[in-house]
Amino acid sequence: MVAIVDAIVWMMGFSILIIPVLLIVSMTLLTWLTPQSVIDQYVRPPHFSEFESVAYRYFPSSWIRTLLFSTAISIPWFRRVRGFGDMHKQVPSGFNIACRFFVYGVLGYLHLFCITLAIFVIVAKVGGGA
Repeated sequence: MVAIVDAIVWMMGFSILIIPVLLIVSMTLLTWLTPQSVIDQYVRPPHFSEFESVAYRYFPSSWIRTLLFSTAISIPWFRRVRGFGDMHKQVPSGFNIACRFFVYGVLGYLHLFCITLAIFVIVAKVGGGA
């Protein structure tokens, strides 16, 4: 049991170091790889407000655009929420795969880390130690 807890704690410490690097590198790469035709077609009304249309074209708010596009390409119901239609068919397959890796891999890892951290906090508060 102690070995399992030690392994989980070690992994949590490693995650604290690796998650910021993964997020920054992957967001920057996806921002650079976003096709200009997709940006021109979707970063305008009715998908975004006038302010968002201007702001999302420049760094650092372009990361928000990248996050929105990545989730829209990867998750079908998110495309319907923003009204993106068949956006996933209009991007190159390499970009489509990179977006799916980002959403399911990097963001999934981040969510798993947060859930595990919350469980540790709850156990510590309740008094899981003997």
